[in-house]
Amino acid sequence: MAVGERFLVVRLAGQEYAIPSGRVCGMLQTRGVELQRVDGRGALRYLTSVHGRTVPIYVPNRTLGLAERAISARSCLLLIRQAEADTEALQEAEFALAVDSVSRLEVLPPAAVRANAGLVRLGDKWRTVLDLEALRAA
Repeated sequence: MAVGERFLVVRLAGQEYAIPSGRVCGMLQTRGVELQRVDGRGALRYLTSVHGRTVPIYVPNRTLGLAERAISARSCLLLIRQAEADTEALQEAEFALAVDSVSRLEVLPPAAVRANAGLVRLGDKWRTVLDLEALRAA
């Protein structure tokens, strides 16, 4: 069996997006998570504490041209590690990304990944791979 690239498929404002699974080091449902609001800082909307560390939370909707939704108890925080991180090593989250939900993990063959265009083929449709660094910088 050929080894493929792994992507976590998430939903934002009713649309599917992909995130390289190697960047995700954990997930939290927002129910019970204390969020501290941060105003006027682009996609950065909240701070929270994870294992005693302050972690910034980015809400990418506005940056992606999507309607903003309030974070609810059903929202999910994806804990994101550094891009250069050794995926075998345990690493703390650098930041969190708020998504409406996590759909599934997909292992995609090379033909279904257009890395230079930031797209992956999920079923019969091409979906955007979120550029986590660009979202963070916005």
